[in-house]
Amino acid sequence: MELRKAQPNSAVTTAMVCAGAVGAQFIAGKATRDALFLKNLGVTALPLMVMATAVVSIALVALSSRALRRISPGAFISAAFALSAALFLLDWVLVPIAPELAAQALYFQVSGLGPMLGSGFWLITTENFDPHTARRTFGRIAATGTLSGLVGAVLADRVASIFGATAMLPVLAGLNVICAWQIRSLAVFATKPRHDEIDDAVQAGSLLDGTAHLSATSPVTGLRALAGVPYLQTLAAFVLLSTLGATLADYVFKVQAVETFGRDDTFQFFAMYYGATTVIAFFVQTFTGARALERLGLAVTTSTPPLALCVGGLGALAVPGLPSMLFARGAESVFRGSLFRTGYEIFYTPVPPSEKRAAKSAIDVGFDRLGDALGGGIVRLLLLLPAASQYGMMLGVSVGAGALALVVARQLNRGYIQTLERSLVNRAVELDLSNVEDLTTRTALMKTLNFSTTMSVKTFDSRVEPGAPGSTNDPEIQNILTLRSRNREQIIRVLREDQAVTAAVVPHVLPLLAWDAVAEEAVRALRKTAEERLGALTDALLDPNQPFAVRRRLARVFSICVSQRAVEALLLGLDDTRFEVRFQCGRSLSAIVSKNRLVRVDRERVFEVVRREVAVGRPVWQSHRLLDAMPDDKQSFVDEFIKDRAGQSLAHVFVLLSLVLPTTPLQIAYRGLHTNDPALRGTALEYLEGVLPPDIRERLWPFLGPSAPVEVGARGRDEILADLLRSNDSIVLNLKELRRRGGTGN
Repeated sequence: MELRKAQPNSAVTTAMVCAGAVGAQFIAGKATRDALFLKNLGVTALPLMVMATAVVSIALVALSSRALRRISPGAFISAAFALSAALFLLDWVLVPIAPELAAQALYFQVSGLGPMLGSGFWLITTENFDPHTARRTFGRIAATGTLSGLVGAVLADRVASIFGATAMLPVLAGLNVICAWQIRSLAVFATKPRHDEIDDAVQAGSLLDGTAHLSATSPVTGLRALAGVPYLQTLAAFVLLSTLGATLADYVFKVQAVETFGRDDTFQFFAMYYGATTVIAFFVQTFTGARALERLGLAVTTSTPPLALCVGGLGALAVPGLPSMLFARGAESVFRGSLFRTGYEIFYTPVPPSEKRAAKSAIDVGFDRLGDALGGGIVRLLLLLPAASQYGMMLGVSVGAGALALVVARQLNRGYIQTLERSLVNRAVELDLSNVEDLTTRTALMKTLNFSTTMSVKTFDSRVEPGAPGSTNDPEIQNILTLRSRNREQIIRVLREDQAVTAAVVPHVLPLLAWDAVAEEAVRALRKTAEERLGALTDALLDPNQPFAVRRRLARVFSICVSQRAVEALLLGLDDTRFEVRFQCGRSLSAIVSKNRLVRVDRERVFEVVRREVAVGRPVWQSHRLLDAMPDDKQSFVDEFIKDRAGQSLAHVFVLLSLVLPTTPLQIAYRGLHTNDPALRGTALEYLEGVLPPDIRERLWPFLGPSAPVEVGARGRDEILADLLRSNDSIVLNLKELRRRGGTGN
């Protein structure tokens, strides 16, 4: 943890270098693989080879899934790259002796082992960065890998043209040695996996209404992880369908390339093809990657390859030939090497490490190879058709698979949000036990800073003394006269009576909310009869002529209610011009919703209120504070974190959001913004980015700072806000005391 906080840039740099090495060896390996295989075995052997390679890949996935339960990803993937380097040297020795066997072995290695190595690199990378940081860095990392793929393609072309295609094998071995070295360096920055912990109460119910429960247990195998988490099943289905469509299109493309250039002259074509697609992919990634994530979202960005395949495939059906297939296959490759990788890897960032390690290789490689196998099998079946209709049918199936992939991709965003929620909840216990930044200080300040003001006695000038002329022995009238007196002890006695205050007495209790000496007793008395006297209380709450102290404390009375009428009254109270009235209305709404899940809170109405709250400037946002110290009967999950004025504004917004968004993950997200844990802060920000409407997110983000709200020096802020505070005659603040506390760091 400390290493990650101390050297975040080093982790990014190392990941970029590693991505470059992986990208270069993979593109160069693919060019070498295609050239040697088509030269020695021909294109008709390709479907069976694809199917056999899929079987090998799935076996390797099962092996890696078990190995990663006992060996760290850094050690395992680094060793796998070293093994790959040795196999390239073995292929180099084997080519002069048995060229066909060497070509087959090379195909198995590049297509079977290669994707697992790439998946392993991204597994380690996703463990280095939280979801929020991933959005800002994965584009650069993927772009580096893409650009290095161009270097690999050019290197393959130059080496093959001078020394022959076989000479690329020792070069590939050297690149794999570099990958093994860089993977070890990258693994140093990765966070240690934590055991998933989730509260029993959360396990008993869904985090989102209408969603399936998410398993909190650590899966043993990739298949168990997939069986227990629908989100991973969606990812697997998407990968399978995308690869199936690409495999069919790739076969048609390579057949037409061989028919055009011949079996012996395809190396330069494929080197140029991979080089060109890599260059285009790099520019697409560089200039549109971040914009695509921001405007299109993860699901659309990730589904660009099957979308390109559908469009290009339809074009190839309309205009057959190598140029149209080059466009269709090239467009799919460009988006797969650029936007797809940036978006796809982010989908894994909130997945717990135990599930990720078990399932990622199964999805990235196993289902990818399964798509190849299905594609190869379909090709073999379609080759039984008349020659004139073979390629058209292959393209038709390819387009259909791409269209199904687009349908599945629509479910990814929802699953991603649910997984972010689970990530937040799973880390709730860890957050409670860790050293949360300023948690103790915030709680202490909340209890010690008392901004209570002394009300003028003129509020009660119209009092009538008991026993004066006009008094009566009627108990109700006696209580009214007592409440209008200035006798604190007698007033408290009346307010503490077991019998609830009557309708006639309520109007005489309301003014007492403005008298600090008896205000809390008045709140308790009104709560005893709040539901029965809801009409009178609502009228007083919404009356702008009522003193501010009355309205802000009256809003707290509603927290005892459970009815829809109380909810409607408090929603209207959110339009009050004074912040603390709105704040207390929000807390009371939260209390009602937590007690009665049947009440209805208009989602758009709440979002409209939030939009008004976040539309203010920073000085106004930071000036919001509470005159009353927080009572002991806390009603909101944000209460213990309220420390300063900026915190109160943020707390109010989060309480409002909790009315219409899942409370548990939102609670952990809010708490995560106040910690030193960058991973949890990033997960919290990523969750908020996914669930908040874009206009609210854009206005709220500046108040959160670069990564999460941070404490601002009290002195500088008080100087900026002094004029605003003095202009508000109803907010009396002891600036000298606040500055003293701020100067001591409290």
